[in-house]
Amino acid sequence: MTREYTPTFAENEWRQLKPFVSDVASRVAEHVRYPEAAILHSVAHHAHWAHLVAGMPLRAEVLFSRDVIAYSVSMIPTSRPSTMARHRSILLRVGEALGIIDTDRPLPRLRAADPSAPYSAAQIQELRTWATLQRDPASRRSAHALITLGIGAGLPTRDLSRVRAADIDLDFSHLTVISGNSPRTVRVAREWTEDLRAVARRAEHWDASLFRPGIEFHKNVVHTFVQRSVAQEIGPTTQRMRATWLVRNLSVGVPMQDLLHWAGLKSMDALVRYQQFLPAPETADARDTPASTADSPCPTPGSTLRP
Repeated sequence: MTREYTPTFAENEWRQLKPFVSDVASRVAEHVRYPEAAILHSVAHHAHWAHLVAGMPLRAEVLFSRDVIAYSVSMIPTSRPSTMARHRSILLRVGEALGIIDTDRPLPRLRAADPSAPYSAAQIQELRTWATLQRDPASRRSAHALITLGIGAGLPTRDLSRVRAADIDLDFSHLTVISGNSPRTVRVAREWTEDLRAVARRAEHWDASLFRPGIEFHKNVVHTFVQRSVAQEIGPTTQRMRATWLVRNLSVGVPMQDLLHWAGLKSMDALVRYQQFLPAPETADARDTPASTADSPCPTPGSTLRP
């Protein structure tokens, strides 16, 4: 069948890729419920982009990881969702048949079913990869700032869009929100402190916003950035990032008055929707002491942070 298949790219490029494509197609033919011609077409064009355009090594364990597949599909020059969905499905099934993709993990949804559902650890890792995959240094800096401020500090769009490097205390991993209706000090999650420091160090200017510097704020600034990003189907939403931060703090027992202050909330009523995502009491890790009392003192509301 491979001898009969002729791709649309150059013949000399096909000669480089044909042994790899043929081997992959033959290994998965009995396990993937798509016509062999469809498998060959998807694998060939995926390998062409990943190896000859993106410069990735021609190894199955690299090309058929979930993140590379998501990136590759986002680069398909078509606006038809059905074409992208079919190509993505074939490549995911190939990755599963090769034993590279864990079939026990649910496939990432193109849209979140519940806008308040926190991200899982695996999904957070995918978001880190998404940030790294962006096209240029400025986009990568903004993507990393977005997930760090969103998941690490739980900031909504109106706040994270205005945070500057000057607002971050690099010694105590706090940041200040100085605009909007709720000026406040926010404690960054312990596992995101190094990311916060890196984002601050890479800032274009000490007084410029970390996310989309130079872009005038509007309520859809995050949504627009994600929709125009590489691999936008695995990109973040501010609602789910904030939910991740809130559930994490609720799970480890941060004092309610501290959490309400950090989150810019006036009442505990706003947290009721997240109760369904909390772990059962006996599974909560008592050793994970709330950051407000364990790692370092949180500055009092209204105090000035040194840069």
